[in-house]
Amino acid sequence: MKKNIIILFLLSFAVTAKNLVPEDYWNIQKVANPQVNSSGNVVAFLKTYIDKKNDEFESEIWVMNSDGTNKSFFAKGSNFKWSNKGNTLAYLKEDENEINQIFIKSMDSRTESKISNFDRDIEDFAWSKNDKFFAFSSFNEYDDDWVVEIPGKNDNEDYNWTEDPKVVKTLHWRYDGEGELESGENHLYKISVDGGSAAKISDWGLDYISDLQFKNENTLIFAGNALLDDFLTPWKQSEIFELNIEKKKLTKLSPEGGVFTSPKISPDGDLVAFIGNPNRDFSSVAFNIYTVKNNRTKVHTKNLSASPENLFWLSKTKLAFEVDERGSANIKILDIQRSSVSNVLNKFKDQFYLTSTNENKLFGVYATSSRPGELATIEDGKIRVLSEFNEIVLSQYSLGKTNEINYQAPDGTDVQGWYIVPPDFDKNKKYPLVLIIHGGPHAMYRPQFNYLWHQFASDGYVVLYTNPRGSTGYGSDFANVIDNDYPGQGDLSDLLAGVDHVTNLGFIDEDNMYVQGCSGGGVLTAWVVGHDDRFAAAASLCPVTNWISMVGTTDIPAWTFEWFDVPFWEDPKNWLDRSPIMRTGYIKTPTLFMTGVLDIRTPMPQTEEMYVALKEAGVDTVLVRMNGEWHGTGRRKPTNWFRTYKYLSEWYEKYRK
Repeated sequence: MKKNIIILFLLSFAVTAKNLVPEDYWNIQKVANPQVNSSGNVVAFLKTYIDKKNDEFESEIWVMNSDGTNKSFFAKGSNFKWSNKGNTLAYLKEDENEINQIFIKSMDSRTESKISNFDRDIEDFAWSKNDKFFAFSSFNEYDDDWVVEIPGKNDNEDYNWTEDPKVVKTLHWRYDGEGELESGENHLYKISVDGGSAAKISDWGLDYISDLQFKNENTLIFAGNALLDDFLTPWKQSEIFELNIEKKKLTKLSPEGGVFTSPKISPDGDLVAFIGNPNRDFSSVAFNIYTVKNNRTKVHTKNLSASPENLFWLSKTKLAFEVDERGSANIKILDIQRSSVSNVLNKFKDQFYLTSTNENKLFGVYATSSRPGELATIEDGKIRVLSEFNEIVLSQYSLGKTNEINYQAPDGTDVQGWYIVPPDFDKNKKYPLVLIIHGGPHAMYRPQFNYLWHQFASDGYVVLYTNPRGSTGYGSDFANVIDNDYPGQGDLSDLLAGVDHVTNLGFIDEDNMYVQGCSGGGVLTAWVVGHDDRFAAAASLCPVTNWISMVGTTDIPAWTFEWFDVPFWEDPKNWLDRSPIMRTGYIKTPTLFMTGVLDIRTPMPQTEEMYVALKEAGVDTVLVRMNGEWHGTGRRKPTNWFRTYKYLSEWYEKYRK
């Protein structure tokens, strides 16, 4: 009887399933970074939900058994790491003075202890091999050597004077999401797990970057920057270092002249694996995996689809890693002895984001086109999903099917893409289309659940997204071809050929097609409507519209200069030819612009310039200045996700024919 009731309930639920609605975006939760302890029996992970009242995304550290059972809240904090014994979790959390400190909490007693009492934020840390010490990084500010004294100041009197100005001497003095930066370096320290004072173990002239780990009790391995070249793109200065703590002796392990990052020490401490490229002069190339032993470096991979990520030693001779490949996040195994690479999952087209391992068991986040990421493992070539945080919410809805397409641009370039159809799709009907363009421009779209896209599909649109040339996941040549040619005719033709491919399937209403994108996608949206008028309306979000004015106002000026053969003062032609604003006179498409007011990656003036240009040219346009957002329009504040969706959908409906 009980079984029949359950069957009747499921049948009733399936019949009443409905199209997705925006309101349930409030209820979507995200999981990330599952970390298994050394015993392999407990996993810590990050769970993020929306605090609706305060319009914030809130994150918590949770734990569960490695089979997915007994999930429970553990602590508030971030950047959590297991002790080597596997019974204690360390993490960063703000203290009563709002300074990030190291805290630890035992799995047995569940008692939280504050370890550090530092006067500046701790940004990263690592357990020592015997679990008795931590090494950690913290920012050290340079001394300000240009201070103007105001005459007439009496030391015995208080004044409400204007704050001293910021004197800028560097090219990279701000960062999106943070604003103005202090000038200085990240240095390394050592502290006992019992607490007490911290001792500084690195010196000036080295900026710590990431991947701090102990090789032995007296040696650290990490990625750092010893070039400190203000005129070079910061992330292209990463190298691998070894630091003797007692002697404060620093040794560079990676080859000269390249970009190297993500070191991982082998289980026996004999080898250090890392990824990199031997040359800093590139737009986008696939990094390779290296190992170093006794100052001898060996490269083990070549011609990968994209740069490998998240290296994990499975044994003394085998490394697991994640790599983007034709729209999927795939897991592969590298045999160090043979320098051979094999797939863990054959014909895999979903996403598995690898975050930790225990023996041959891989832990990560698994995502598909119809569901957000959930905690999962891979073992013996099979995926096992360990959580269903979003299943109750999403199972009540019918979602549109995601379909893969492969087509050719006019010059014969092969391009991959996908389209999502409405839940009640009928191939004999005609549907409006939204083309969504990714940013980067070196990035990769993938068939992974996106609430906004599925909401559009539930509203009756066919949603098309593709990976035009310049995208990663298809090899270095495909990604690097847009160097000094972005935006250009190549990526434009790839995008429009994708639209042609889908319209030729016979179910698109060609009078009602729309195009949108953010960041690099905003650039290409403005570029598309400057060359083609097939779209009924467009939405350019957080775009670059004028490369000359952008380079002086962005937080990535060195990277921007790399996109052009010569500076604009030597020859402005290419800078202007690649600026969408110079195509204003050709634009007929009603175009909405939307950018975060805090954005310094593609600063607000970029949006304002083209909005004013289109206004003057008589093109229907509107400017949406999104409060509380840096780069992007709905990433920081949940309510801005709803605003982004509503402004876009109402803009398209306004121009529905």
